[in-house]
Amino acid sequence: YVQASLVDRAALAAAQDGFTSLFNGKDFSGWKIPAGDNGHWKVIDGVIDYDAESEAPGSDKSLWSERAFGDFVLKLEWRIKSTPYINPNVPIILPSGLHKKDADGKEIRTSVPDSDSGIYLRGDSKAQVNIRGWPIGSGEVYGYRMDDKMPPEVRAGVTPKMNADKPVGEWNTFLITTKGDRL
Repeated sequence: YVQASLVDRAALAAAQDGFTSLFNGKDFSGWKIPAGDNGHWKVIDGVIDYDAESEAPGSDKSLWSERAFGDFVLKLEWRIKSTPYINPNVPIILPSGLHKKDADGKEIRTSVPDSDSGIYLRGDSKAQVNIRGWPIGSGEVYGYRMDDKMPPEVRAGVTPKMNADKPVGEWNTFLITTKGDRL
């Protein structure tokens, strides 16, 4: 349900910043597109573009780097092009990572224009840094936030404290650091 675009606009300044560009702005050299995708991942005007309609069989429709990484800092720009889907069942997420409840203990839900994408870290869907139109904003790590076996400080730590997303159609920046098993 997401129409997202990723671009490494910082590639021109990457050498100055000490970063290595993972995307050449021209094609998918260095990337694995799922077999059977049928052109839903594409490069348009120097931007990685995805229309959320991949025809690849199975559940993995993701674009993957061919390279593996140890500790790293990933700097990328992203945008949600549009949010054609209205999700009628989005929870209100508190800074603790828990869902807001009414006086009767029932989760409060709301309807919002929705999209869902993200960056998988370490090849694990549980460690996805979300890009989506929820009120909590992007950057949440849903798999850890929703894991009730995680300590409360971890669940809170993977929950944005504010929605810093720019409006749909505008570019945002992530700076993601991983060191060992830490994000």
